[in-house]
Amino acid sequence: MWASTFVLFKVAWREVDPVAFTGIRFASMVLFSIGLIAVSWTRGRGRLQREDIARIVLSGFLGYFLYQMGFVLGLDRTTATAAAVLIATNPIFSVIFVWLSGREKPNRVAVLGVVLGFLGVAVFLRAWDAVGAAKPGDLLALGAAAAFGAYSVVTPPLMPRYPAGLVMAYGMAGGGTLVALVSLPAMIRQDWTAVGGSSWLILLFAAVGPVYVAYGLWNWAIHRRGVSRTVAYGFLTPVLAGALAVATLHEHVRPEQVVGAVLVLAGVGVTRFARPRKAVPEPLAR
Repeated sequence: MWASTFVLFKVAWREVDPVAFTGIRFASMVLFSIGLIAVSWTRGRGRLQREDIARIVLSGFLGYFLYQMGFVLGLDRTTATAAAVLIATNPIFSVIFVWLSGREKPNRVAVLGVVLGFLGVAVFLRAWDAVGAAKPGDLLALGAAAAFGAYSVVTPPLMPRYPAGLVMAYGMAGGGTLVALVSLPAMIRQDWTAVGGSSWLILLFAAVGPVYVAYGLWNWAIHRRGVSRTVAYGFLTPVLAGALAVATLHEHVRPEQVVGAVLVLAGVGVTRFARPRKAVPEPLAR
């Protein structure tokens, strides 16, 4: 489901403006999230503690607004293959941000993973080219990966105090509302009568499949098989996205992009499976 979004969105965007598409998608998801929050409140659960409000707001801003806008604008301005590979670097950014936060100390294996990952990015984007072969969309996709990496560091402290679905709902309600508001002019300009049935089906899938269904399956798999045996499948996302893009969109992959992608995935794998060292004992949940 995650890999298919890179290709399906490109197909739908032939008829729908990417920003308008994203605005409609998130408007529907925000309504669902608000409903989930309202149900939790009626059951006497889910009310935020005052000290957690700022973290929830930052989580929504990073994970839903900055990440999603970077993803959409980046994918619109580069190939599906490039976007998939560059966004796959988000765990490397998570490692860097957690080091900067002081919650973990760097170790040699993790440093090697970071170096491998960014070497892969440099090769993929042909950093040796005097002019530079990177497209604006490549840089936006990389920025989206950085935003999601930061989101993955900011959000976990909330998990011991609230259900994971509720944390997601609050983040979606805040960041998703901002996405919908920014996308409003594009939604108004869009001629919706010219949108075909296949694009509407892709939009429906985009509002449900990659978020609620895919995340639910992912969490179920982690519960059944454990983290270490599950996260390895995440490496298939850019591989499958690239294969789908070549097969359906007829994208061309250069030799250096293959080498860069392999280095990126190797770096992501090393950083994910490196054992972290705690800098200081973690404080108890407030």
